[in-house]
Amino acid sequence: MKRPPSPQLPSQSGHDHNRQQTFRPSRSPDDILPICAVCLGCQPHPVIECRAAHTWDSCFDTFSERIRKALWTKYGKQLCSKWQRDDGCVESTHNVRHLCSGCGAATHGAHRCPCAQKAPSANSV
Repeated sequence: MKRPPSPQLPSQSGHDHNRQQTFRPSRSPDDILPICAVCLGCQPHPVIECRAAHTWDSCFDTFSERIRKALWTKYGKQLCSKWQRDDGCVESTHNVRHLCSGCGAATHGAHRCPCAQKAPSANSV
């Protein structure tokens, strides 16, 4: 049985286009990329699949790794991914997972790790 053709939505210009468009949010130079929970870098890369063996500056072995997109220490302990973000995690039901994925400290997540790459200054001369 043949499928009926899918309806096409008109484009803003009034012309139909058969090419696929990729939509990306626009970035201004002031936008700061999130810190990767594995390599602690803020350079553009697929952070949910980062497999780096060393930190962004090659100074340290990574403390954590991604396994099926979840975050684990290299010693087999699952970490809270939300804790690694700037705003952290407020869940108290899994505090044992609240360790920095960069260095293992319980006082901060990857975004605030002293080993994390610093964002370039917007006012550099």
